[in-house]
Amino acid sequence: MIKTGIKLFFIVILAAVLTSCGKQEKELKTEEEYLNAAKTLYDSAVAKKDNALFTESINKYKEFVAKFPNSDKVLSAYTQIGGIYFDNLQNYNEAINTYKTVYEKYPDKKEAKQSLFMVAFIYDETLKDKENAKTYYKKFLEKYPQDTDPNDKMSESARRMLEVLETGKSIEELILQNAGKEDKQEVKTDNKTDNKTEVKKDEKIKTKEVKVPDNVQDATKDDKKK
Repeated sequence: MIKTGIKLFFIVILAAVLTSCGKQEKELKTEEEYLNAAKTLYDSAVAKKDNALFTESINKYKEFVAKFPNSDKVLSAYTQIGGIYFDNLQNYNEAINTYKTVYEKYPDKKEAKQSLFMVAFIYDETLKDKENAKTYYKKFLEKYPQDTDPNDKMSESARRMLEVLETGKSIEELILQNAGKEDKQEVKTDNKTDNKTEVKKDEKIKTKEVKVPDNVQDATKDDKKK
């Protein structure tokens, strides 16, 4: 009886300690702790190739976003969520929803450009949904017609991929086609330059024929008088 009582006593104490720790953990959670917990779950999921842990990591990031919606790290959390859905869980519809959320809620942030491109890219390359892909490539190019960063080629890529979808040609065919156009343009430019040069030469010759120097004109007049 005494041993049983002692065991029960320790069980009660242990339960109280665990409950207390659980409450304390919830109360002391900070932004950094949420993100570290989500990252730890992600690392474990990668090591164990465990989809359940990937999902737990996503949920932890979502808890962070819900608790700290005004944090400057929210965009990073969304990026992680989208990446896990796309790369690890191959849940492409949820990845699209996440990336849409980013560019809709934060349209002026640099992450919005990448997110909008990813929506079009997933529709195009992964889901093979060409109509939605064209819609979102066009939407992307309306908002980002040119790449302002020399290291960022998303606008150029979007334009090329949209052209592939609309023409039915491969990227290789389009590259050769565009290269041919450039060559023709160069030939035309060279021809124009040569023609202009020849015209200028002719003009100079005609000018020389017309404009006779004064001393020659005087000598000619003297000869006629003689």
